[in-house]
Amino acid sequence: MVASRPAHAQTGGYAAPGFPMLQQRRAKAAPVVPRLASPVLPRFWHEADAAKRTAGQSRFFEFVMEQAHYPEAARPTSGQPADLMPTGRLLVSVLVRPDGSVRQPPRVTKRELTRPESDYTPTALQALDAEAQRVLGALRFVRSKTLQDSLVVPMRFIAQ
Repeated sequence: MVASRPAHAQTGGYAAPGFPMLQQRRAKAAPVVPRLASPVLPRFWHEADAAKRTAGQSRFFEFVMEQAHYPEAARPTSGQPADLMPTGRLLVSVLVRPDGSVRQPPRVTKRELTRPESDYTPTALQALDAEAQRVLGALRFVRSKTLQDSLVVPMRFIAQ
């Protein structure tokens, strides 16, 4: 017996006889955010020499200040007052592995904002957290023989 219609290839999986193939929707790809390239920074918190510790600390904070920007998502929309921009300091816990990489993601341990957190939108607070995690997650340090180091890094966000 010859089929009167050409056969169509099924794609995407199995369908039981008598049941139609349902088209699968593909999830939209997330926008690709370029990864920061951090220089290899010294583990300044282990330095016994005060001059080396200060130099390493200044290199560390120079990198953080150059890379961190106030996120656009934290700015209020046109219908909101301008004083609802979160301003203040985030304390971020960073765990540094022995190979010098940062265990992902750095964790925001405390927010010290100028107003109570309930005054700001959750989107604005999440944008500040994401910016801190983006910058501090890109850090690279020299290798060490210790198991793992942890730091608490203050990051200040000032709305301008």
